[in-house]
Amino acid sequence: MKKIINIFILLLTLALFTACSSVSDEELIIAREAVKNGAIIVDVRTREEFIQKHIDGAINLPIEAIMKGSINLPKDKELVLYCRTGSRSSVSAKVLREKGWTVYDVATQDDWEREIK
Repeated sequence: MKKIINIFILLLTLALFTACSSVSDEELIIAREAVKNGAIIVDVRTREEFIQKHIDGAINLPIEAIMKGSINLPKDKELVLYCRTGSRSSVSAKVLREKGWTVYDVATQDDWEREIK
């Protein structure tokens, strides 16, 4: 368990420096199309953050639950992840991909909602 926590901390630290809103228009187009075709939008923030504001139709699966392996999502559904800054969604996307899900990381709700030119 200590090893998993250390890996999580390392991944979160790396994500803080690499995950800040680097979602391209092409990635957003693909993720939006996936949602139109049945992908699940997953907010990986805390329950409290989710209650304050979230994307319509999103479900809440906090990163803490993902890291503990408490993932009750069908593997035959694609997932579109986001959080507040893109850090938690980046780490969560990596973990979920390693566990067999197809994942699109759109970083933030603002990225998801932004206009594509």
